[in-house]
Amino acid sequence: MATIEELIQQYETDPELKKEVEQILEDGKITIKEFTSFAKKHNVDISLKELPNVIKEAKKLGFIK
Repeated sequence: MATIEELIQQYETDPELKKEVEQILEDGKITIKEFTSFAKKHNVDISLKELPNVIKEAKKLGFIK
């Protein structure tokens, strides 16, 4: 199971992962379905309760306005 930190490191070097994240964020939001699908696909150990923190961090990093 991947951690958030491992996924962030992979994002920095993996163009396919960057493209996938960009597609999720192109509408400026993260839906519950997108969040759970992404976590499941990448085997990330994160709960749905953490979605607000993920959104907050994405805004802080400039991924979402």
